[in-house]
Amino acid sequence: MPDFFEKKINVESRYVNRARVLRTSVLFQLLQEITVEATEKAGVTRNFTLDRGLLWIIAKQAFDVVRMPAYDETLTIRLYPMKTMHIFFPRYIEIYSEGITRYENNDLNDPKDSGAPIIKGTSLWLLMNEKDRTMVFPDKVGINIEGVKAPEGASLPKAVHLPSHDSGDVIFSGSREITAGWSLSDMNGHLNNSRYFDIADDLIPLDEIETLSPKGFQADYVNEILPGDRLFVEYQKTADAWYFRGELIEKGIQAFRLKIAF
Repeated sequence: MPDFFEKKINVESRYVNRARVLRTSVLFQLLQEITVEATEKAGVTRNFTLDRGLLWIIAKQAFDVVRMPAYDETLTIRLYPMKTMHIFFPRYIEIYSEGITRYENNDLNDPKDSGAPIIKGTSLWLLMNEKDRTMVFPDKVGINIEGVKAPEGASLPKAVHLPSHDSGDVIFSGSREITAGWSLSDMNGHLNNSRYFDIADDLIPLDEIETLSPKGFQADYVNEILPGDRLFVEYQKTADAWYFRGELIEKGIQAFRLKIAF
């Protein structure tokens, strides 16, 4: 048995933005789906989780990016189920390019000949009780997934720290109030982890988002956001990254922190 779960996908037109590269939200949606698929292949199917009122959610994730995949590119996604840490299930993922078939772009700096991943990083998953929205210890509900040793260099996500306004690092900042729409929610009843990046992308000025070349993503999902929740979102730009922080207005608590390095 291999230490990893692997799947090939093709970057379809519905996955990309007007620059013909993979949308950030779709990247994380694909990673979410392959993680759930790998978990079910390991024997933890929905009758152990969803049918018992247990939901898979993500607490943190961090990924390094050489470049974003392009339209019609074939990708190999490789997932390593790292050893469980108390309530956390770390999942290390590497994405490899198998080349671009019809859409060719010489500016992509495609490293496929080197055999190195174009995207790599780790997500921290955990189980949540659907009724009371509390975290669940897997051993208390009889869920055990044997982990493996991840490749050298794999690390756990670190917390996102936004720069201080007094630091002198912030060159642009803004804020906006947003209401979480129904279309952003998923089967768990809250904003899907991938859709936070749609919110972030829409806050970056259009002339910058069109040419943005991400070098990494980090996310802390602090408190869940439900459809109809009002958010106060603060965003900042430094010389090498965009930062975002969302607060639930009615509850007065932090909801998320994001970093998009470039």
